[in-house]
Amino acid sequence: MSAKRARLARVRGRLAVMEVALGSSNAVKLLALRWALERLGLAVEPLAVEVASGVAAQPLSEAETIQGALARATAARAASGAALGVGIEGGVDVSSGWIVNVAAVVDGERSALGRSPGVRLPPDWLAALKAGETLGDLIEARYGPEARRLGAMGVFTGGALSRQEASAQAALAALGRYFALVAEGGAE
Repeated sequence: MSAKRARLARVRGRLAVMEVALGSSNAVKLLALRWALERLGLAVEPLAVEVASGVAAQPLSEAETIQGALARATAARAASGAALGVGIEGGVDVSSGWIVNVAAVVDGERSALGRSPGVRLPPDWLAALKAGETLGDLIEARYGPEARRLGAMGVFTGGALSRQEASAQAALAALGRYFALVAEGGAE
């Protein structure tokens, strides 16, 4: 085993006994974080802490979405006293048209970000978002109330990639980056 892999294994081992707080009580986000932690081999039950994101309910830029994820992670860690805070935030970057799903991991010294895959929204949806509608409203109006739980990602991938799976991939990317930073002794 390389020295870097050994350091990474030690970091993961320490996290297995740490508390992890999620900056939301949203069931989709909680399930997504559980999946990401399990995927990394960590038997940690995240603590759901309802906190404000500090951004609009429907973030309309990638920067605002990142800001919301970081704010959730930081507030969850502070409110719970957990070693690690995680924030997951979904939004739309209306300038590019892409759905944005971002996760942030913070420990007080460093932070790491991850994103999920995205899809580009139709121009009429972007215009409606700029006019104040939400993705949920647009989905429900076009596809019915059943489709709302899939989220835009689920709708536009025909259910192949749900909102929960996209959030889980963002969380996995952020956690993976966090572990690499810790193992390398770096900060971001």
